[in-house]
Amino acid sequence: MIPAPNARTRALERVGVLAGIIGFAFLAVIMWHSARPTRWEKTIIRRVDAIPVPFRDFWISAFQPVAFAFVVLVVAGIVAVLGRRRLAGSGLAGCIGAVLAAEIVFKPLIDRTRTHAVGSHQRIVRVGSEMFPSAHVTAAAALAMFVWIALDRRPGLAPILALLPVVVGCSAIALQLHYPADVVAGALLGSAVVWCTVAVAERTAPNPTATTDTARAYDPVRTSR
Repeated sequence: MIPAPNARTRALERVGVLAGIIGFAFLAVIMWHSARPTRWEKTIIRRVDAIPVPFRDFWISAFQPVAFAFVVLVVAGIVAVLGRRRLAGSGLAGCIGAVLAAEIVFKPLIDRTRTHAVGSHQRIVRVGSEMFPSAHVTAAAALAMFVWIALDRRPGLAPILALLPVVVGCSAIALQLHYPADVVAGALLGSAVVWCTVAVAERTAPNPTATTDTARAYDPVRTSR
């Protein structure tokens, strides 16, 4: 059974997720078919370049599709063994769904790619594939949200788990794989999808108390007495 958060925590979570969805939509509109970093992104890129990100290649490799799927399956398996199968299934579905949404839906839709000019006529050439949102950061944020919920939403763990998408995002920027907006959007998308998926699972879970009360109300033995 998934432990239900108290009313105040649930309200704060809903506000945070709603703000994240709005922020993602705003970035998606602004970055639609863009090719160059904006002014605020250039500032962040310079700051990140000045900070040595440890093991940046490792963080990118850790969230490649196969490695990410393996880690999520392990986490979901542990959660299921602990008796929380509904959370295991919804968390797994949320993590995989978030990455698929980034890769299959939003990247082709937003179509943000790097470009540079070449030749005497300054011909614009596309570099690499679509960038928005970052699938690596989406995966990291989704996994962090899944683990946070599995650990009963402990407030003290939130800043620690939030470091995971931050480190992955900084690594992606330092390696020139993504611009900052792609990283922010990935963090918002991954966390929001997992939270919403788990929330739906919580709302559709059967209520043991209600089931017991109903069984008692229609108990034929009790009725015949």
